[in-house]
Amino acid sequence: MRSAADFDAYYASADPWTLARATRRDRAVARVVAPLVRNKSVLELGCGEGHLTATVFKDARFIHGVDISQVAISRAPKLRNAEFSVGDMIDVNLRGYDVVAAIECVYYLSLEERERFFAKLATELEGIFVLMAPINGGNYFTDHGLRETFNRHRLRLIHHEHVYANRVPGTGILAAVGARLPFVPEHFPHQFYLHDAYVIDGRQTH
Repeated sequence: MRSAADFDAYYASADPWTLARATRRDRAVARVVAPLVRNKSVLELGCGEGHLTATVFKDARFIHGVDISQVAISRAPKLRNAEFSVGDMIDVNLRGYDVVAAIECVYYLSLEERERFFAKLATELEGIFVLMAPINGGNYFTDHGLRETFNRHRLRLIHHEHVYANRVPGTGILAAVGARLPFVPEHFPHQFYLHDAYVIDGRQTH
């Protein structure tokens, strides 16, 4: 699923990911993201219907939410500090924002498109970039792969952490222990987390 038509079809029903009920997810994402965006100008890539715009990003000075789906953007909320537009994240101008955020969206890009996106990020990022995504291989990411990509594009990683939503009691402890065992596959402990969060600083690269 990558094209505008694909996502428009998915958004045929409102809130297809049931984000309105994902309060634990909101709190987990906000713990990392909210302090970074407070009183800042933010470009939110893959904003969907604007759920995170209205919750996690609400204390930003200004938010520009962009999504490939016209259907999703048509449902975005009217907020005093936000505007929404239809666009593809690999074509959007990243310049002029304090923070560029990509929450659960970059992995929809093909491998070639990901390379284009990170190359564009290296050229255009003027502030902080926040990436949050599942780290479990497959069509998603691995920690090693992301770090290698950052290094290849000379993107300076300044912070990384697991973001745990406590979906199943006790699994956070198992994941923390598993992550330290040399014989455990990299993707295994990450499956117990909601996301991993990576923060890139582009303020001193241009």
